[in-house]
Amino acid sequence: MNNTKLINLEHDEMVIVNHLIASGAIEANNLELVQQTAKELQCSLTSAVTRLGLCGEDTLYHGISSVMKWPLIQNVTECPLSADVMSTVSEFELNIDWCIEHAIFPLKKSTEIALFCGWPVEESLVSLIQTLLPPEQKIQQLLLTPAMMASVSDDLSRERAVSELFGQKNTDLAALAEEAPVVNLVNSIIERAILAESSDIHIEAGAKSMKVRFRVDGKMLEFMQQPMTRFPAIASRLKLLSQLDIAERRLPQDGRFSTRANNRDFDVRLSTAPDVHGESIVMRLLPKQRDELSLQSLGFEDDHLNTIRNWGQLSNGIVLVTGPTGSGKSTTLYGLLADLKTGNEKILTVEDPVEYQLDGITQVQARPDIGYTFAKALRTFLRQDPDIIMVGEIRDKETADIAVQSSLTGHLVLSTLHTNDACSVFPRLSDIGVEPYLVAATIQGVQAQRLVRKLCSSCSEPTEAPGFITAMENGNWRKPVGCSECHGRGYKGRIGVYELITMTAELRELISSKAPVADIRQVARDGGARSLLDDGLLKASRGITSVEEVLRVCNIENDES
Repeated sequence: MNNTKLINLEHDEMVIVNHLIASGAIEANNLELVQQTAKELQCSLTSAVTRLGLCGEDTLYHGISSVMKWPLIQNVTECPLSADVMSTVSEFELNIDWCIEHAIFPLKKSTEIALFCGWPVEESLVSLIQTLLPPEQKIQQLLLTPAMMASVSDDLSRERAVSELFGQKNTDLAALAEEAPVVNLVNSIIERAILAESSDIHIEAGAKSMKVRFRVDGKMLEFMQQPMTRFPAIASRLKLLSQLDIAERRLPQDGRFSTRANNRDFDVRLSTAPDVHGESIVMRLLPKQRDELSLQSLGFEDDHLNTIRNWGQLSNGIVLVTGPTGSGKSTTLYGLLADLKTGNEKILTVEDPVEYQLDGITQVQARPDIGYTFAKALRTFLRQDPDIIMVGEIRDKETADIAVQSSLTGHLVLSTLHTNDACSVFPRLSDIGVEPYLVAATIQGVQAQRLVRKLCSSCSEPTEAPGFITAMENGNWRKPVGCSECHGRGYKGRIGVYELITMTAELRELISSKAPVADIRQVARDGGARSLLDDGLLKASRGITSVEEVLRVCNIENDES
């Protein structure tokens, strides 16, 4: 009937306790005490173990998962979604209060019903559910930790309240956005995203339903779907939080607000854009307090680390960091500023927005809406007697010209630019309108970067070196597998791969003469510059990431743009 083992409480709980003894989680001489306590309190053996404090809940649930061969759900991104559970409960005419009371949360999948259980479920209860299902429907049981069980119960309560609210056909969006069920639903989405360690939340309108997706380690993961009827209220709630116009749906809007979750404070940058079904809403999650920034923690190889530190010691010139949106450019520049900051220099930054707050550095927020642009801020900075200036991004000719003039008058200018690789910076600046001879004269170093996912240290396995590799065949090559630690993805966290080019007389001559990018790139390689792909493969050879991940991210080797 089922594709997982059903529990017989008397027999299997003894097996679980014996497993805990065998694994060293509890002492063997405590077995009699456990049995006596269970008898006196008329509770299960596993309950007696926790009541006596003989082992922690985490250890106990891992033991149950091992004995029963049930996957253990420990993360919010793996939990059943309340709307889907409510739909399944309704379809099979189950009672939601009965499900919450017995800690059984059914979720319909393509060929089976997943039962998310807060505790090992007796066969009689599962058999009861089976009688309500089609004969061909299989049951898979999964075990929720106590924290996850509480989270699912809370979500179901919220979902029921939201359903009841929207069943009243209230059309006043401003009033709906302030209703507790809508507030709680929006807060839950943001809290789940933070717990999942996502960088962005995407809320996308559709023809019949809206999707909520999280970006985790650079990859988009669908979190939930909600009926499209709820989208206007959710969008209005987010606009109210961001102090935007809730009636404006035809034009894009940008705003921000602050929130707190998991004992951490976050700034949330919100962007709306109209689409054919309504609006697309994207929120960037920015923790206010971050781990100590340092270049050493960003994944630089020793030679690259020495190079970028040498650039930071220069008294003038421009150092550029390039790469696509979300590739960690700002983090690198902040790491460099933190490395340079001694208290003996004046450092000014102009950003849009200010993502990190660093002590001892004057940071300015650009406000294009009132005319305070990067270029205008830079003009002000030159009267502030700075040693180092950081510009969030060079976007136009005016900003580029002032950055060049600042570098020529004895300031070190740090900034970012959007190009595919380091060598493409030079023609891009010329395209913006900076004269090639000024580009050649002012730029001291260019760094391109990407972020690759790191292999999970708990489950990655050794693998053969790829066939196209010859120089690093004997490295520690590994491949992703997937486990509970990485939530089955095989990867956990990200690290940078880099390409650094230091200016030389030969490169300056090529740039001044408008030489093709391919020629500039070849001279840089001959001078020892390592490409993004080469740097990524070096990290793969050390078991930090996989070859497949490097090839996915660093696929620009032949890009001549």
